Amino acid sequence: MSARFRYWCGECGHKTPWLDEGEGAERLADHYLRRHPGTEPGGDFEIRTGERQRSGCLGGVARLFLLFPG
Repeated sequence: MSARFRYWCGECGHKTPWLDEGEGAERLADHYLRRHPGTEPGGDFEIRTGERQRSGCLGGVARLFLLFPG
């Protein structure tokens, strides 16, 4: 899985989609050129470590019934 990095703009909260490291950094730099000209690119990034397991809507409803039995 090469799409492991997501970059966040430090000025407006824009974030890139999950991309490889080089493409993500390049897209953030392009964002800064378009939206924040003259500003040094900043922000942050996150690394996807694995696929999250989601229980979905049904799991959330089931938890409610377990927390508040009738």
